[in-house]
Amino acid sequence: MRLSQLYSNRREVFGPIRFSNGFNVVLAQIRVPENRNKDTHCLGKTTLAHLLDFCLLKGRSKTFFLFKHEPVFSPFVFFLEIETIAGGYLTVRRSVAKNTRIAIKRHSAPLRTLSDLPPEQWDHWDLPIEAARQVLDGLLDLRAVKPWSYRMPISYALRTQSDFNDVFQLGKFRGKHADWKPYIAHMVGFDAELVKASFALAQQIEDSKQSVTLLRTELLGVDTDLDTVEGLLTLRQQEVDALQSQISAFDFRLADAGVNKALIEEWDTRIAEANQQRYYLSVNRKKILRSLDEHRIAFDPQLAKRLFEEAGQVFPGQLHKGFDDLIRFNQAITDERKGYLTAELKGLDAEMRRIEQTLEALNRQRAAELAFLTDASAMDKYRALNDRLVELRAEVAQLKDQRSAFLRLRDRRREQAQLQERRTQVQQQLEDNIEAAASDEHSRYQGIRRYLNEFTRDVLDRSALLSTRINREGNIEFAAEYLGADGRPSSEDQGKTYRQLLCAAFDLAVARAMLDRPYIRFLYHDGLLEGLDTRKKRNLINAIRRVAALGIQQIVTVIDSDLPIEDDGERFAFHDDEIALVLHDEDASGRLFRMARW
Repeated sequence: MRLSQLYSNRREVFGPIRFSNGFNVVLAQIRVPENRNKDTHCLGKTTLAHLLDFCLLKGRSKTFFLFKHEPVFSPFVFFLEIETIAGGYLTVRRSVAKNTRIAIKRHSAPLRTLSDLPPEQWDHWDLPIEAARQVLDGLLDLRAVKPWSYRMPISYALRTQSDFNDVFQLGKFRGKHADWKPYIAHMVGFDAELVKASFALAQQIEDSKQSVTLLRTELLGVDTDLDTVEGLLTLRQQEVDALQSQISAFDFRLADAGVNKALIEEWDTRIAEANQQRYYLSVNRKKILRSLDEHRIAFDPQLAKRLFEEAGQVFPGQLHKGFDDLIRFNQAITDERKGYLTAELKGLDAEMRRIEQTLEALNRQRAAELAFLTDASAMDKYRALNDRLVELRAEVAQLKDQRSAFLRLRDRRREQAQLQERRTQVQQQLEDNIEAAASDEHSRYQGIRRYLNEFTRDVLDRSALLSTRINREGNIEFAAEYLGADGRPSSEDQGKTYRQLLCAAFDLAVARAMLDRPYIRFLYHDGLLEGLDTRKKRNLINAIRRVAALGIQQIVTVIDSDLPIEDDGERFAFHDDEIALVLHDEDASGRLFRMARW
């Protein structure tokens, strides 16, 4: 994969920029004298790298210059032509206004201009950006980086100034090491799956540690252990069961007796009804007795005769007979009515005896129940038992929670130990993998080591060593360091210029080691000549040319004031076919975007 050309729909303002397959220089000329001492010149040599990344479907960011100044750039549509590994070409179309809708076109000839190509003639038109990345990934066919997509090697291929602080960790990878170390391990020839597994296990161990910490916090103040908690739980549960039995006995007694306020009120109602019935019966009985008394015949004929005789009067016999007949008649009537009344009286007496018995039973039952309900000592005991039961149940619940926490703590510790054991095994396998690659002179790892050292010796006359180890935390560590005369690592790589050169050396070494694999064939290094002395600048240019001759396309941005001075006193000049773009500070025509500054 190489870059062929970059252009836009507004050619009078931007592009086209065409790249050769070898060495490409973006040369920034400082023609205005007062600008020579400035650190930045804003001509666009770094912006070009960002624009290439945009065309290779970098995600949108508010700080990205196209979107930060969107009103200025919204009319632009950019086209990037790419040479594929298979030898054909493809063009990616991406606009600023509709930056998430992508078009892709394959073609056999290079340097095509497709800015006016109608939508129906594109192979893929108006693709969502994620779908476009998948299509582009398939068309580029960078199998050497699988399972990563083409975006990962592109990140390393486009190095701007912020990406030269570390050889392996780019400025865009400020997150977890697990995001980039497996990829680096894969690229230098190690088993990336082991590195992934190690990081995954490390994260699981960390999660387990946090879980243990939370469980310890949950058990804060519990000065005991699982076995003690189990024993206390057994004892407290026995107390709960025993207490529950006592309370149940009280409950049954209450249930059998039916003691509650509602039942007491029911007894009162029934007693009142019985008393009312007894009152009605009593009134009726008095009426019957009075009726019996009223129907007695008080006139006695014999007594009347004696009274007549004493008075000297004769009691007529006929009158005597009449009174006797009347009395007999009335007596007959009275005896009949008296029979009815007497029978009714017997019934009333029987009913009253039954009611009296009922009232006696009702009053006795009510008194017994009321006495039980008002038994203060029994109810106090019942309430006390219930209060204790509540306390015991709360303690049992707390002990169960503690037991659960102890069990989970035990499980987490066992899990942590198992994870640590598995991670140790993975680390040992990774160590064996590193040792095997380091001892095999034909391995990719050893090839990258040789190419890295060869490049730094050609440029700086300093050896450099790529090394790998497992650190104290059990994580893989990569190092690229300059070696001193004694063969030990020196601190020269700590300076910006030497560290920047070491980054480029690593990128070139990887690309060179991957020449026989489906991998990217281009690199973009921003400001690579800065800070070097004249001889080393010449060495660097010659070294880049040699690597470019192998088929690795290189794009290097240079400010003319950084070019070395030749022996004849003239400033070094690149070959015409090496210069891809000239920028200058005289006017707008010398900027990447030939328009007013935004």
